[in-house]
Amino acid sequence: MIVNLAELRRRRANPPPPEFDAHNPGRRNPLSLEQQRKRAKDLLHSLRSSEQNAVTRFQLHSPESLNADQSPKLHDAQQVIARENGFRKWTDFKAHIDRMQVERQVTLQGSVPALDAGERALHIRCGMDILHDLALAGFDGDFLSFCDPYAEGPVPETQSLKDFVRIRAKYLEPDNPESFTGLYASYLELDLARQYSVAFIWTEHDSHDQLILARLLHYFNDAPARPNRLRMINVTHFPGFERFVGLGQLPPQALRLLWDDFQDVSDAQLIMGKQVWNGVTSSNPEALMEIARAGTPSIPTMGPALSRHIQELPSSRNGLSMTEELTLKILSEKGQMTAARLWSWYHTRYEPRPFMGDSGYLRRVEGLANAEQPALSINGRLDGAEGVNHTTKVELLPFGERLLRNEADWLASNPAERWVGGVRIDGRQAFNWRFDGDRGAVYRR
Repeated sequence: MIVNLAELRRRRANPPPPEFDAHNPGRRNPLSLEQQRKRAKDLLHSLRSSEQNAVTRFQLHSPESLNADQSPKLHDAQQVIARENGFRKWTDFKAHIDRMQVERQVTLQGSVPALDAGERALHIRCGMDILHDLALAGFDGDFLSFCDPYAEGPVPETQSLKDFVRIRAKYLEPDNPESFTGLYASYLELDLARQYSVAFIWTEHDSHDQLILARLLHYFNDAPARPNRLRMINVTHFPGFERFVGLGQLPPQALRLLWDDFQDVSDAQLIMGKQVWNGVTSSNPEALMEIARAGTPSIPTMGPALSRHIQELPSSRNGLSMTEELTLKILSEKGQMTAARLWSWYHTRYEPRPFMGDSGYLRRVEGLANAEQPALSINGRLDGAEGVNHTTKVELLPFGERLLRNEADWLASNPAERWVGGVRIDGRQAFNWRFDGDRGAVYRR
């Protein structure tokens, strides 16, 4: 359903301050100049005490200051802090912090100048996570959530959109006969984009967003379906967040700053999106592997996301997907833990490029337990009334340890069907596609 951002903002008569998020109460504006100056002073003190971590940070971000005739000064430590946050020099970092403070005050005052004013604008996002923040940030256009998580479940080639959506709906909500109607409607709403002067696609760097971006670019490659202008942003990091996992982390003022980074979608990007989407839906992953290996210079974020997606194929070493192997590794290294803690460790520490939510992850954990030779045990329900269960314990079993030592093959012992895009994996088949991490290649075995 398309939502008007200006109307949404008007309905919230007393909006919370921009840092507040009812679903993520720990989120705050992460940067202040005073805080960063203190960090620089602490770093310099640690360097003068010859602490290895400080020496390594200087070697990585300001090696020239270590080779000088004089010992590093405060401005050298400030430069290290700036470069760690993605800026070339301290003054650029300081300017960013100042802009964040200005935008924060603007959003707090409530009368925010609309950055998308002057033309009929549609904001497309693969989820609802930034909907209210866009409204608080003063955007006035319409918002469309197009969120079919292609990083999970079957994404096969089909001749019919209805057939494709039926397959997706059956996977996403197998017990809900009405799921097809809502999902199909979201696909049809994409047709409305042609009624807008400009459409803005908001995505980040993970495979969840990048596969959806490929689908959107494939769709908009058909000129009649395209708005007058198509623009996009692919966010990989944001200053102040040591581990950036998504746009939903950011306060409204950050979304205003990101506005300057939008770029018009080029013909080369539309073509790349179409090629990637065809590779994602193919039952043969070799073409997608070739795209990932060659890189995607027109969309730099897409290549690494495709590489991560391909690693969900069974490993040539033990038949585990990367998600499955990381899960067993956590339990091996940290011991028995609750489902909630397992999810937290996976999402915040072990997964290099977080791409799925807790429900998708719990499916993978259940799969590791529901087999003739289970890799782990679960002593209750993984999900609870408020999300991932905080009491259910998950424990690694001896067979899981054998898998981690590459002494067994999960696919051979677990014949359950699963999909990686358009590739069907089934241990009952004579041959299945595998990923060889040592060679960076896929093959059938």
